[in-house]
Amino acid sequence: PTPATTTQCWEQTTDIPDLTKRLSAPLPAASTPTGLPGPTGESNQHSMAPRGPIFCMGPGHETSQAQIKAVNDLGGLGISADGTVPPEALTYLPVLGGVIWWGDADTGRAIEQALSKRQGPIAALITAQPDVAHILLERHVCIDTTAAGGNAALLAEVGNA
Repeated sequence: PTPATTTQCWEQTTDIPDLTKRLSAPLPAASTPTGLPGPTGESNQHSMAPRGPIFCMGPGHETSQAQIKAVNDLGGLGISADGTVPPEALTYLPVLGGVIWWGDADTGRAIEQALSKRQGPIAALITAQPDVAHILLERHVCIDTTAAGGNAALLAEVGNA
């Protein structure tokens, strides 16, 4: 997307306690694991789950709504800024899956610097249309079933004994 113009900027400041509460909303459920082919003696399962809430900073309401739609269409949870957020606030907001900013480069740089100071998992700055890799985590679980002769059901029975 092209950077937002000054006419698309927020007219108010975001209420940070309200934003913190909205960022703590439950995430959409992970996908049901899908069986993958593999060699005899392995059980392979694949699933996708949201990274965490994606903070849609706009700038501006219209831009933020487009960002939320893009995130939600990919199976994630987009949360709108609803106003200007000082980049330094990003250092203490709860867990973020990422931040989308389609505005000017100077603000983008300040956002990126604030994100680099966060504790915990890395939150990416997304300055383009997000793709599934920005929004979802991919999980692959491989279980070695050779001890049960390649039969995963036997291993499950042992676990239930």
